[in-house]
Amino acid sequence: MADEEDVTSVAVCEFFAKCFLALDPPESLSELSDGVVMFQALSEISMDHFDPTSITHEAGENWALKAANLRKLVRNLQDYYHEVLRKDADFESILSNVNFIAKESDPDGILAIVELVAVAAISCEDKGVFVSRMKEISEEYLGEFQMFLKGGMEAISPLDDDDNSGEGDDDRYSDSSVVFDGDENQNGPSSPGGVLFPSHGYISADGDSELLREREELRKELSDARRELAQIKSQVKLNEEDNKKEKDKLRALKEDIQERLTKREEELHVVEQDVSKQKRSLEEVHNEVNDLKEKSASLADELDVEKGKVLQLRKTEAMVEAYRKKVESLESANQQMDGLE
Repeated sequence: MADEEDVTSVAVCEFFAKCFLALDPPESLSELSDGVVMFQALSEISMDHFDPTSITHEAGENWALKAANLRKLVRNLQDYYHEVLRKDADFESILSNVNFIAKESDPDGILAIVELVAVAAISCEDKGVFVSRMKEISEEYLGEFQMFLKGGMEAISPLDDDDNSGEGDDDRYSDSSVVFDGDENQNGPSSPGGVLFPSHGYISADGDSELLREREELRKELSDARRELAQIKSQVKLNEEDNKKEKDKLRALKEDIQERLTKREEELHVVEQDVSKQKRSLEEVHNEVNDLKEKSASLADELDVEKGKVLQLRKTEAMVEAYRKKVESLESANQQMDGLE
């Protein structure tokens, strides 16, 4: 079973390498798990439905981005099948499995989508171009791809509102036979190189080598342009990541400064409250000092008055003493006079 899957995988990789110009051919089935190669291939079938610039090209190991690409791919395939081919398939079943395909590179899930791509290639307006290119697949894997494509055709059915459902079934299988049953039913040249569009007209075998050379040059130019675009997108992504990091740093710095500023404001508010309390205490002390000064001045005045009273009392005491002495003198003189008598 593993060998069969390997052979089918190689055949599918050759299918993309031979049939589509605007892509780097995948080297393994897992390279299709992001949907980019299939989207680029389908853009050659219908640019209106499959714009490769509308998906993520550098998904890397991000399965969510890969799943988003696959989901968009299948939805656009569904629109293309319904609107242009008037066919239907089990798109919902594939959509329910895109996360697993993206995470695990599920081969069965990838091959189910590739079947839709291959059937679209042989059913589109330029099917002759793609049929002729399919014949370039090496003989070793051509039979395997034929069986793979047949399985894809059997999974396709007409839309329910298609009036000619039976005719549609016939067309499905006739398209498959066109690819491998010969050149008489081809809608374009059977040369290995083919043409880009049927309107370019027939190119003879003599022009095969020139056509192949031009195709390889075009593929190289497209590859270089895609690689340059990928580098630009990668640089833009790096710049965006750097800008995001710088913004995150600035945001963190702003938050840190804001936090520290808030903390300092709170500390300042506490200090202001302490200063206000101390100021009120100082004012109260000043008021008390002033009161004490006033009381001290009042006491000094009272002391001066008392000192004056003391001095006056001392003077009075001196006068009293002087009068007492005079009285004693007079009494002594009276006694003497009495004695003389």
